[in-house]
Amino acid sequence: MSDVGRKDFGDKAKETIKPDSEKSYYEQGKEKVSDEYDKLAGKLQPEENKSTTQSLGDSAQRGKDSAENKGESYSEQAKEYMDSAKSKLNEAVEYVSGKVHGGTDAAEGAAKDSRATK
Repeated sequence: MSDVGRKDFGDKAKETIKPDSEKSYYEQGKEKVSDEYDKLAGKLQPEENKSTTQSLGDSAQRGKDSAENKGESYSEQAKEYMDSAKSKLNEAVEYVSGKVHGGTDAAEGAAKDSRATK
């Protein structure tokens, strides 16, 4: 049960279960406004004045909002890390290739030099 003046948990559950495609524009708009109002009320109402269930509900809502917001930044961050990793891997491949081929060239040159001096 939610606190007085707050959106009822049962209503939230019903709204979540019913797909947006089955809702009218009026229903969708009403839900959006009431959700935003409830989020604001949750931020303004001091924790000590909330019931245990309301406090848990607000905490869950904050976690959900945070996860949704971080989802985009995490995917962007992951792409940046992947690009950076690819770049570093290419640098490593070039370095190793240079050492292997450079080492082979140097060894061949040394062998030629030793043959020429004999």
